[in-house]
Amino acid sequence: MRIISLILVWGVLFLNSATSKDYEYKQYIDDNNIKPLIESLEENTVDIIEFSSFSCSHCAEFHNQTLQELKESSVYKNINFYLIDFPLNQAAFYATIVANCNEGIRPSYVDSVYENYDVWTKANSGEEIIELLNSYGLQHGLGDEELQSCLKDEDSHNRLLSLQVDAQNIFGVESTPTFLINGEKVQGNRPASEFIKIIKKKLNN
Repeated sequence: MRIISLILVWGVLFLNSATSKDYEYKQYIDDNNIKPLIESLEENTVDIIEFSSFSCSHCAEFHNQTLQELKESSVYKNINFYLIDFPLNQAAFYATIVANCNEGIRPSYVDSVYENYDVWTKANSGEEIIELLNSYGLQHGLGDEELQSCLKDEDSHNRLLSLQVDAQNIFGVESTPTFLINGEKVQGNRPASEFIKIIKKKLNN
């Protein structure tokens, strides 16, 4: 996909996206049938939505470090964690397409892309980036025919872009990572202790 065509699609979606200030994050999740990457079994839970770009180094740091620390904390069992793709460039959008190709491999694919961030982002060519991003999907069980079908599915691509445009218009997301913690916006990666403090406060409300 050429960058110019991506920008044109983005512009069309911008004109048609939701803009209501009263639009709640839970409605956004329900309307778009977004499934959590991590789902709590507890009654008292906190919803964390991350708007993330696969090409974002701070997003990689969150997934590789901060999120791992959260998994070791006492509040982890109470977290519903959602990841909304907010691609900032063409490589990130390509990874977004592959990540959403098969719901069953999405969590492991996300992990692989971020764990190998310093590998694929430093590739020597666009072709090598594509080859690496494809390989992370294939190694988790994504079929080659399924992958090729996803890459050609323009309706799916437009839906992914509409999620991003709506996130910008509704929640004011401008950079990655940006988080909604039970609707409270938190910008940028933070120490795990700061996230834990916010989560505990939400759990006690």
